[in-house]
Amino acid sequence: MKNVFILTGPPASGKNTIAMQLAPHLSRCAVIDVDLVRWMVIHPHKAPWDGEEGKRQQVLGVENTCLLTQSFLEANLSVLILDVLSSETAMLYKTRLAASAPQIILLLPTFEEIIRRNRVRSRLTNEEISMLYEQNRHFTLYDEKIDNTAVSAEQVVEWFLARYPEGGR
Repeated sequence: MKNVFILTGPPASGKNTIAMQLAPHLSRCAVIDVDLVRWMVIHPHKAPWDGEEGKRQQVLGVENTCLLTQSFLEANLSVLILDVLSSETAMLYKTRLAASAPQIILLLPTFEEIIRRNRVRSRLTNEEISMLYEQNRHFTLYDEKIDNTAVSAEQVVEWFLARYPEGGR
C-alpha cells in the first residue's frame, strides 16, 4: 500500500519546496497543493477565514483532495498533500483517508522567518500571515513537527527519508 503524507504549516513554511525535492525520492508519487484545488472555485473565491462561504470552500477543497488522493492511491502512487490545516480539516483528512493512515507533518519555522520568507510573496497581508502562524503554532493534531528555521529543504528531505524509509524507493 502506498503512503499519504500531509505537509502543513503557515504560508512560506516550505511545504512546496520540500514536496518538490521529496517527490523524486518516492517510488511513485503525486503532489496535491490544496490551494490549487481551492482556486478551482473562481467565483466567488473566498479564503477560509472569509465567513461561511470561505469555510464551505475550505471543506470542499479537502473533500476534493481526498477524492484525488483515493484515485492516486488506486493507481499505486503515494501522495503528498500540501495544506494549511486547522483542527477541523485535519480531522476531515484523518477520517476520509483513514484506510491509508495519513501522516501529518507540521513545518513551523519561527514567526520572524515566516515574515522574512513572505516578503517575496504578496498574496497575504501581515495580519493574515500572523493569524495563520498563530493557528499553526497552536495546532496539535500532527504526527511530526519540524522547526525548519535554520534547516534546509534538503535536510528536511533527508530527515523524512530516514524517518519514513517505507516512503522511499
